[in-house]
Amino acid sequence: MKKLLFILACLLATCTTVAQSGDKTLGFYAGLGCSLPTSSLHDNFDGCVNFNGGLTGSYRHFVLKADVAYGQPSFNNDNLFKVYEEFDGQQRDAQINATSSASQVNVSVQLGYRISLNKRLNITPSAGFFWSRYHWNVNDIEWSKNPDGLDVFQIKHTDDANLSSPGWIASVDFDIRLHDRYISDVSLMGGQSRYSSFLRITPWVAHASYDRCDPHVKGCFVGINLNYFGLLQSLKSSD
Repeated sequence: MKKLLFILACLLATCTTVAQSGDKTLGFYAGLGCSLPTSSLHDNFDGCVNFNGGLTGSYRHFVLKADVAYGQPSFNNDNLFKVYEEFDGQQRDAQINATSSASQVNVSVQLGYRISLNKRLNITPSAGFFWSRYHWNVNDIEWSKNPDGLDVFQIKHTDDANLSSPGWIASVDFDIRLHDRYISDVSLMGGQSRYSSFLRITPWVAHASYDRCDPHVKGCFVGINLNYFGLLQSLKSSD
């Protein structure tokens, strides 16, 4: 009987230990999103679906996160750098896009403050550094007359083209808790830990300006991401 009471007391102490959240967290997130460019950005590039993922860590309510996103937006402008030539008394494009879409990579690092509304929902407004890069191929072309007297062009060569820009980003993470799992035999966080799964919904806005274009291509990206968010949290022991 004494042994049974001792075992029950140990189990009760363990439950008490995992009941309180600690100060440190480590996590990751991955999923899909979409972004829409505005202003002169939209004159040149369309919106697209993004694949995104990132890492996050926090101490108390302060959260640091870093992520990367990849998409393939189509073009709204076939001669982005405005390269022209005079042919037959007319101004003709001397350079055109070699592909129907570009590759876009966005990288951001943000600092935020987590607000716990209840046990199921956390909200984290954040702001920080944003870097964006477009990459695609362009064809340099030359115009001539064919035997029928029609204007035709030939591709002289194909070059790489890219645009990159630093900027700023602001976002709000809405984290909806799905379930928790307690880890009592692993000390990744300096003691007992809890792994939580969340559905993360993140509306965001970022600014970029590409000065290689004349005039400059600039504006904001407006987007929303839908991610799975896994979070490992340290737990305080209580006596």
